[in-house]
Amino acid sequence: MFNAIEYFETLCAKNKLCISEGFHAVLISSPEEIDGLHEQYRDYDRFVAVSDTSNENVESDDGEYAFTKGRAFNVSIVSGYEYGNMEERQKQMELCREVFHQFMTRIIRDKFLYADEGRMQLVTSSIPVHEYNRLFLNETTGLYFTLYSKEPIDLQYNEQQWTD
Repeated sequence: MFNAIEYFETLCAKNKLCISEGFHAVLISSPEEIDGLHEQYRDYDRFVAVSDTSNENVESDDGEYAFTKGRAFNVSIVSGYEYGNMEERQKQMELCREVFHQFMTRIIRDKFLYADEGRMQLVTSSIPVHEYNRLFLNETTGLYFTLYSKEPIDLQYNEQQWTD
């Protein structure tokens, strides 16, 4: 099973821009519930916040065979700025956009590595990106995106699990 938390923590730890700009990986509940970010906000200015929950969908292309589990993972890229300084806010938003861009290049590369292993697919045909407005969290700006994956699952009926 694809471990999105570990994957994005690794991206944050290995990306030269994240390292040089001091981005710190944290866990959050969702892009709207940023409890993990609040806990470390005094110690760090920049975050890659990975949601520790995901939405799932069981699907099959033909409706009968080869079922997959589709999962959606939310990741926020957030940077602090001096309150009221709109030029600095814009600069930090551009930084978050660049981190996202660099993450995307790695995701696309990794997509083919995972596909070659036959374990799962990273779905890159559409990756929704949403930028936070100025009211998101005082003195921070950034964006969040959703990455989808598909993993094969075994849904064989087992009579031993049923009484009838």
